[in-house]
Amino acid sequence: MTTGSTSIDLTNEQKELRLQYERLKIEFSELFALKNEMLSHEAPLLTSLYLELIGRKLYEVYCLSVELSKLKQRMTLLQAYVNRNQIPEITVVDKKIETQFAEYQKKIEDEAQRLAAAKEYLKGSFLSAEETKELKGIYYTIVKRLHPDINPDLTEDQKELFVKAQAAYDLLDINTLQIILISLDIGKKEDSEEYNLAEKVKKLAENVSVLTNQIDALNREFPYVLREKLSDEAWIKAEQEDADKQLETYKTEIEKYKQYVILLEEWKPA
Repeated sequence: MTTGSTSIDLTNEQKELRLQYERLKIEFSELFALKNEMLSHEAPLLTSLYLELIGRKLYEVYCLSVELSKLKQRMTLLQAYVNRNQIPEITVVDKKIETQFAEYQKKIEDEAQRLAAAKEYLKGSFLSAEETKELKGIYYTIVKRLHPDINPDLTEDQKELFVKAQAAYDLLDINTLQIILISLDIGKKEDSEEYNLAEKVKKLAENVSVLTNQIDALNREFPYVLREKLSDEAWIKAEQEDADKQLETYKTEIEKYKQYVILLEEWKPA
């Protein structure tokens, strides 16, 4: 009989739990990395592309729609003076229009800033396909080793290291991620305690389900729903042409109402 052995014979159930746990760790790491990629990198890129290709024209459409609304309201205010047989007080009308449309003006200014930010973002330097692959690979490994949901017994230093890895990933900082990966204990001991493995499997499976649902929900939202469309030149052209038609319609209406407003502003009682 062999004595002094430290090995532990595992039951079939324990072996299956270990296999299940390892599979879930891989699945969770992949899903977590995917979700973070979507939120940190894909969302700003897709949003910036949309704003630059489509949003800029829609911004012009919105500006003209506000201008037309201002003219219509101005005409209403001026007409009220005419109806009372009074000379229109232009400064009073100007003040009322400014007050009534302050919120619209704020939205126009905010959107202008978004468009400017999108333009600057697209001017920035992006990682090559090879660098992007390396970034994702390193980050995936770090997630598997340091994410609290996979590794509930992390030290405070390890938790802080994971936060640093998150920040480095968001900043596309491959060098820092490489340093963090090297600093990890590659000889990490496997957890030999089996008594809580079933609970770990259950919790990790729940987290995998939550992540899957969150990613599915994101894929149904802006800007992710535009992934394929933003690389479809025919769709982009159709959207731009539709916006151009709206612009022409608004320009025609604006010119018409400008003439009405001029007549009312120059009106004097008989």
